[in-house]
Amino acid sequence: MKKHPLYATLAGFWMIAIGLCLCRYAYTPLIPSLIDEHWVTKAGAGYLGGFNCLGYLVGCLAALFLPAYLSVRLLLRLSLVISVGGLVMCAWDLGFVWLAFGRAVTGLGGASLVIHTPSVALAHVSENWKKVASGVVFTGAGGSIMLVSLLVPLFLSHSVMWGWLFEAALALVSAVIAWPLVSTAATQSNRNRARPEPLARGLVGSLYLLGVAYFLAAIGITPHGLFLTDYLHRDLGVTTAQSSMLFSLIGAGSLLGALASGVIARVLGTPLSLLVNYLLGAVAVAMVLLTTSVMVVSISAFMIGFFLLCCVALSSVRTGELIGSGQHPHYWGILTLGFGLGLAAGSYGLSGLLSLGMDYYDTFVVAQGALIVALLLAGWLFLRRHQAAGS
Repeated sequence: MKKHPLYATLAGFWMIAIGLCLCRYAYTPLIPSLIDEHWVTKAGAGYLGGFNCLGYLVGCLAALFLPAYLSVRLLLRLSLVISVGGLVMCAWDLGFVWLAFGRAVTGLGGASLVIHTPSVALAHVSENWKKVASGVVFTGAGGSIMLVSLLVPLFLSHSVMWGWLFEAALALVSAVIAWPLVSTAATQSNRNRARPEPLARGLVGSLYLLGVAYFLAAIGITPHGLFLTDYLHRDLGVTTAQSSMLFSLIGAGSLLGALASGVIARVLGTPLSLLVNYLLGAVAVAMVLLTTSVMVVSISAFMIGFFLLCCVALSSVRTGELIGSGQHPHYWGILTLGFGLGLAAGSYGLSGLLSLGMDYYDTFVVAQGALIVALLLAGWLFLRRHQAAGS
């Protein structure tokens, strides 16, 4: 059942591309066309993002608890099918309820892929290459965001339906590539998982700080991740094609952030790296608040993409440093749920502001506040940096 390490890494790349890009962020380049073609309103577009996050939350719970009853292989196969099916559903405008259900379905399908892909892919990679392969696997998010952002305008020039169908077709091709890797996943349920051991009070406090900062990071990236293309199109006057291409800069930043996180952590240490990264995120949002220059906003998009994937990788590493590798899957799963909850809170909350008559600028103000608090928590976590598993 062993697969070649190169194939396993590339298959993992495309599974993460489905889970993080096609099931979530590939929606953002479609938003200006969805509004222009009267599929949804500005607030409605945000609420659809919220339903996607709601589906993702349910998917995270399923990914954590269903392996006790279903095999990981079956769970991942269902996830691939559900992801493609949800994207196909969204290609037809049968009303807001239909679209909301379609977005929830895609979020549901993508969650298990994000949680289980690394362990399935890295099982085929030697220990010496696991860190490199892990970085490549997670570049699937940034690489696919760039690909979709640059190509989807060609399809949107015909209609938004063709944009959805392009993304569904790309997900289908990715699923076909990944299917042989999924077939190597465990075929038996795991009913006898050991319960996690209780943690020392100090470690619990550090995990709370890390988790709350991670939750706030999800709120902080929401305006860029959900509203940026329509903000560029409607408030700054760029075309829908240009706004989609500029969104590719988030993908480029994510790509670099995933690759650079390990190097940064090795040089600065994980706690200081997290602190610097949260500062970068806060500065990125401040740039949007201080100017309407398309060039500056574009640089901000690149920075927030770097911040996002670097934050994911560094938070995962710091979790392992605090509680050890044995309990990492359990507690990292909890942090992943918290991040998904932050995305849902940001999507619904900021969409609510838009429905009350506020504008996109106000959503960036909220994001700035969230990231400033997260930065303070990262600073507090840095002061507790000598606390780790077994200390």
